[in-house]
Amino acid sequence: MPSSSPPTKIETPVAIDAHRETHRAEMREARRAGVRWRTISRWLGLAFFVSGSGLLIYVFLQALNGLSRLAQSGALNAEFNKQAGQSTETAKVVQAVVAVFGSEFLYILYLLILGFIASAIAARGIQFFAASESVIDEAVVPED
Repeated sequence: MPSSSPPTKIETPVAIDAHRETHRAEMREARRAGVRWRTISRWLGLAFFVSGSGLLIYVFLQALNGLSRLAQSGALNAEFNKQAGQSTETAKVVQAVVAVFGSEFLYILYLLILGFIASAIAARGIQFFAASESVIDEAVVPED
């Protein structure tokens, strides 16, 4: 009596070689794609880092400019006199003080926020550059 088990598939050496060659071709293509994406991600990471560094340089130059302006003798006094004029009214004097110190405070706050954003952009660029090595290989190389 014949058994009811399914027939076993016997692979010939030619079929095994064809399967291996197909697998090798897939691996080569995946590696080529990985190299392409790694190159793109490295350049993008480098571009982010350079743009963040450029913004940081801009922030430091603006801070240096602001500090050198304030280091001049009588800079705040001249700005205060320009705002208040020759008036001795208390309201005008308070308004001048608030205007002068408020504008300087907002300038410092602007530089702090811009510096934080610039350093975050530069840090993300470094992380993107560093992560490109391992993440791309894991994403595109098929498992055996």
